[in-house]
Amino acid sequence: MNDFDLNAKLKNIPLPERTEAYWNDFPVQVRVQLPRSRPGFFPRSVWRPRLAWAGGLAVALAMMYVGERFQPLQTASNAITKNEKHFRSQLARLDAGLHVLMFNPHGMNYLLAEVN
Repeated sequence: MNDFDLNAKLKNIPLPERTEAYWNDFPVQVRVQLPRSRPGFFPRSVWRPRLAWAGGLAVALAMMYVGERFQPLQTASNAITKNEKHFRSQLARLDAGLHVLMFNPHGMNYLLAEVN
């Protein structure tokens, strides 16, 4: 039997007569007959969040140790205050005309050059 014959037979079969009440109650009947299954409980993997927290704690402790032991901000501050005179002279030279505005194919830029 091919598709054409099957369609012809299906179209010749009369539809069962249903009342208006049947069609009004049909959605409710379908919902009642559906199996009510609760979604299964699948426990999450517990080691991944613990590993993330442990890693974050380890990084935080390492940063605290480095900050306490080596004091990078204090070292930088000491270097700046020690060489403050040198830094100020370099800034004064830069402000006094070290930079010259130039035009190149990519736009306006500063050219650092010694101006005598």
